[in-house]
This record gives sequence, structure tokens and C-alpha cells, in this order.
Amino acid sequence: MRFAPTAEILPALHMLDKPAVAALVAEQLSRIGDSLLTLKIKELLVEPKPVSRALDYGTLNERFICWTVVEHSPSNTGIAYCDRGFGPAYPWGLVFLSGPHTSIGMDSAWFASLEEAFRDSIAWDDSNPPDYEPA
Repeated sequence: MRFAPTAEILPALHMLDKPAVAALVAEQLSRIGDSLLTLKIKELLVEPKPVSRALDYGTLNERFICWTVVEHSPSNTGIAYCDRGFGPAYPWGLVFLSGPHTSIGMDSAWFASLEEAFRDSIAWDDSNPPDYEPA
């Protein structure tokens, strides 16, 4: 099980903004070798938007800003970037876009890369390579 690092462990983090998150997404996309996967992600990309999400495993009322970058409306799910919570090790998470379950969620829904998060999402309906194993 992955645990959220405590404030003592986290280094001083810079404040993220839309351009910084967009640059992180572009950098992640440049690392993906599967053109079909890249195309599918690009179809669902949205302008990064900050969403305050509760950390279920944190202290009472602990919330972090998670940047929604991918939206799959048919499933009410998306991918968010959050350098807190399960980040910085696993900053890309599968999240609900609306409704009663819009917290950061469980550790098993957070990944080291945008590619891993998308391959595990309901939006990816193709197969993964036989040797594919998320980090």
C-alpha cells in the first residue's frame, strides 16, 4: 500500500499554475511511444483546471489542489495531476469528475506517469502491450 508522505518528508514545493501543469502534460506525452495511446489522450485533454480534493487518508478536512487534465464524460472520470497526497511519487490519478466521490481516492488509482494512469482508466479501451507493467 502506498501512503501519502507527511509534511516533514515533502520538500518545499512550488505553486503550480496552468502553464506549468500544461508543460508537465506535454512532457509526459513526449515520453509515450504508443501513437494510438497518445492520440486517445489528446482527444480527451482539457485545459488544466484546479480542483480542491479531500485526502481520505490525511488529517480531518485535509485537501489538496489536483489539476484535472483529462476528462472522459461518459464515465464521469478523469485524470488529475497532484504533487501532494500520493505525489510526488505517484502524481497522476484517476478521479471522478463530479458527484459524491470526488476526493483524491485510493492509492491504487495513482500512478507515476500519465501513460500508466490512462492505460488503467476506463477511457482506454484498447489492449496494453504483453510486457506492459506499471511502475
